[in-house]
Amino acid sequence: MKFKESVLFTKKELRRFCTYRLLFGISYSLMIPIIPLFYKSIGLSTVIIGIIISLYGLSKTITQIPFGIFADKIGDKLALTLALGLMALVPIGYTLVKNNILSGSIYVIQGAILGMAAPSTYSILARSIDKRKRGESTGLASAVFTFGGGVGAIIAGIIVTKLNDFNRVFYISSFGILLTLIYVIFKIPKEKPARQVNKSKVSLKEILKEINIYKLKHKIIMLGAMAFLGDYIYSCVVALIHFYGQSVLGVSTLYTSSIISVYLIVFGLGAPIAGWVSDRIGNKAQLVLSFSVMNLSLLGLVIIRNVSVFTITIIIYFLGATFLNAALQGSLSEFGSNPRIKGFVFGFVGSSESFGYALGPLISSYVYEINKEWLFLGLLIVSLLITALYVLFYNKSKI
Repeated sequence: MKFKESVLFTKKELRRFCTYRLLFGISYSLMIPIIPLFYKSIGLSTVIIGIIISLYGLSKTITQIPFGIFADKIGDKLALTLALGLMALVPIGYTLVKNNILSGSIYVIQGAILGMAAPSTYSILARSIDKRKRGESTGLASAVFTFGGGVGAIIAGIIVTKLNDFNRVFYISSFGILLTLIYVIFKIPKEKPARQVNKSKVSLKEILKEINIYKLKHKIIMLGAMAFLGDYIYSCVVALIHFYGQSVLGVSTLYTSSIISVYLIVFGLGAPIAGWVSDRIGNKAQLVLSFSVMNLSLLGLVIIRNVSVFTITIIIYFLGATFLNAALQGSLSEFGSNPRIKGFVFGFVGSSESFGYALGPLISSYVYEINKEWLFLGLLIVSLLITALYVLFYNKSKI
């Protein structure tokens, strides 16, 4: 692949979308790795932290399908602008409230707002990609967000570790999200709302009927299952890696913060390559490869206690997850050309992803309390279950 022929240079709409995702990735991800530590600092237990993070995922789940349909009606750019405006206020809330219940409530509200933004983001991406290079386009879009997330996580980790100042991180995050909002307003082009393109209202019954006519049910379920798996494991890592690292591996907070940063950076750097590969070998071959790498590396993490080997093994897992996500995003972008069902599909897949984020910390925090060394065993079992579902739907899902 010649560098100058990359879709990042040949497709202006995708370049602007990637810039938005990079800005948001840095700004939003400043908060993510420090939230468990912030709650620990105000006296919350590991189980309560897990429940709060689960409620974050649940609230994100609940808002996605209705806001997917809502975005189709008012336009994806306007829906995204509203969500970003609300999100810019969230980090300030953490600096004003120190009460345990209210602090937890802010994180739940944060999840709901992120859920509002997700379907609009999928929709804008779907109309911004080069349809001849779906894998490369979606890979780049994932890359810039997760790379930005890695940068944000590193910055947050350094500030909290060296200065022990959570408020400074929250202020920077709020300012960054505000800049992202301004960029979206002026640089992301509008899309005509679905109601202007088609005057007739599409009911949920009609949406489901169209899905059945084109035999898309198994494909949509499988895309949702893969999205669920990705965020299930990621949320467990975010919620518990600090505590697992200290109690099982005997490492510092700086190391565990770095693990989250490495995850996002590996994801960011690997996503364009994974997308490029999926364009050439196809999604089916890539999914088989991804599931194999993920399951084998999770098995290794169950056993390994040496820090150096653990680091290498978890990076291999991150690569497997990156290739899985590239296949997922490439398949999901195909629905962008169907205005009647795209809002529902984007909302369903986003909700499945968020449900994984909700369920992961809830289950894993209880598993961790029972036996700290069982954390990755629980993640392996879930990964194997989703792999079994893919094998079951292998022919019917057509991915």
